[in-house]
Amino acid sequence: MVMPSKQSVQAHAQAAQKAAASLRKEKKEIVLTEKNRQAIELMAYEGLKRSEAAEAVGLTDHALRTALTKPHVLAYLNQCMEVLRTSARPRALRKMADLLDAKTERIQFEAAKYLDGMDRPSHAVGATQVNVQVTNTVNVTPGYVIDLRPGEFEQVPAGAQQIEHLAHEEAITLEELANPEDVPLED
Repeated sequence: MVMPSKQSVQAHAQAAQKAAASLRKEKKEIVLTEKNRQAIELMAYEGLKRSEAAEAVGLTDHALRTALTKPHVLAYLNQCMEVLRTSARPRALRKMADLLDAKTERIQFEAAKYLDGMDRPSHAVGATQVNVQVTNTVNVTPGYVIDLRPGEFEQVPAGAQQIEHLAHEEAITLEELANPEDVPLED
């Protein structure tokens, strides 16, 4: 049996999340065939394999696999998994609370750490992980000096001051950079 690569699984999971988000944003009802809906519910709530769920509702495994590549079907699967995850959280929390009375101190410590929230990142919300990505698109090349002083035809605004350490006379010209021997070395 050939297993999908981790990248393809992640791509499908991301596609499911995007599809569910776009459907929620548009406030559209997720519409699927009755067999697809039943198969997905068997997979999510009964824990059946995809092939078993397909067979149980009268579909081929290939048909269900193809249906699961569609955004609206993935959105419904994602919605069912979120319902299952949310409904299981109270039992998981109760189990962690029961583990506080375990025989070994290590298990007690791990349960206490989890219940205290020390075991989770501060940006975790329930079972959903919030990912924040910051992209810096400012390109700065060190070594260039930009002279923003007004030219000979421009007037200096009242109260404007020259930054002394960025005086134009101290700047190295491009011609000087072309001949590194001519560039004075700093002490």
